[in-house]
Amino acid sequence: MSDNTTPETDVEVSGKKNKPTPKRKDQEAARRRPVIADTKAAKKQQRDQQRAVREKEWQAMREGDERHMPLEHRGPERRFLRDYVDARTSPGEFLLPASIVFVILSLLVNTGWAGVALIALFYFMVLVVGLETFLMTRRLKKRFTAKFGAHKLPRGWTFYVIARHLNMRRFRAPKPKVKRGEYPV
Repeated sequence: MSDNTTPETDVEVSGKKNKPTPKRKDQEAARRRPVIADTKAAKKQQRDQQRAVREKEWQAMREGDERHMPLEHRGPERRFLRDYVDARTSPGEFLLPASIVFVILSLLVNTGWAGVALIALFYFMVLVVGLETFLMTRRLKKRFTAKFGAHKLPRGWTFYVIARHLNMRRFRAPKPKVKRGEYPV
């Protein structure tokens, strides 16, 4: 080494950092931040974001925009199940109004043969709805497996279909896209 050049003098030529390496403790301290700076503000912001997402999803359910619906309502399989139920007119959708009428009538007529007949009529309607729901789910499963295959049945499809089937048509969400009698192909 006859040259008097040292690594410090070569720094400017090679483009090195011109300062000492910072200590690890200092670097970690510089990166350290609180996980959540203000928990109250962060929670409020998170609630507002969740509210906006829910409103967007609910709007999509009312309009039938499948891209923005919640995950449990998306896809051609769920659409097929919804459309099949919506194409039918069934006694299941009239069970809730009939229940309300039954409660009101049972308050007015609670003795004698009229009360017994009223109770028998209501239980007969529940039995008919139950039987019709069972048959509808079997037919729907056959049509679904013929179109998509048994491996494509979504998880929880029976509860999804029954809940939609027992709800009045105007209160169903997502909004029905098919008219009565327009079964999906």
